[in-house]
Amino acid sequence: MRKFLVEIQFNGKNYNGFQSVNNGVTIEQKLCEAIQKVFNQNAQINGCSRTDAGVSAESYYFDFSVETKLPTDRVPFKLNRYLPKDVQTQSATEVPLDFHARYNAVSKTYEYGFYLSKHVQPLLNPKNYKISDTANLEKMIDACKLFIGKHDFSAFKTPSKDKILPIRTIFDCKLINDGNRLVLQITGDGFLYNMVRIIAGTIVKVGENELSLSEVEKLLNDGKERKDNPALTLPPNALILKSVKYKI
Repeated sequence: MRKFLVEIQFNGKNYNGFQSVNNGVTIEQKLCEAIQKVFNQNAQINGCSRTDAGVSAESYYFDFSVETKLPTDRVPFKLNRYLPKDVQTQSATEVPLDFHARYNAVSKTYEYGFYLSKHVQPLLNPKNYKISDTANLEKMIDACKLFIGKHDFSAFKTPSKDKILPIRTIFDCKLINDGNRLVLQITGDGFLYNMVRIIAGTIVKVGENELSLSEVEKLLNDGKERKDNPALTLPPNALILKSVKYKI
């Protein structure tokens, strides 16, 4: 038995997230079908992150185990023959059998795209979120800095049945000027359900002067919950999983 860690890139527009669910087509479903066709085996897949419906990934990783003599560098080519064009593997590495794509990740980086405008811009809008051209960028930059460090992110996650500790460490959080748009880039040791989209919505609220920096600090430090945070959970189309780092 051999285990492979595979890097993929996908456009999530047509999928109901990565993980298999009761309704809707998922990335995991397409990968399982391709693995079965290539190796004639059913394999369990471990994804590096649970991405929401509509979210895309520039560099996403999953692992799976099969009996095969296929050279590792041929795995992406074989899988891509049976994958749709909006889900394509980029590389593969053989890893120990106890390796797990999610739990062995050291850090993950997400990006959320914005553009400032009075009106909707059709070429930018599909993969970016429009905010007012009067938004206070200096306050948004200052708000980003507040998220760096170890915090309880209960006020920045959508409640779920999963009993997961809400403590996460953010290594970096910043706004990048990318020509005609802004990019929120955030790197951490892990993220909760909808956490990046809610953080993005919170930063927008600050930029629109509807939430102060001191109020954001209270949300992070005073044991607040999601109901205490007035920020929107921004749409998934502007969110991309940029990269994942491992120690192998």
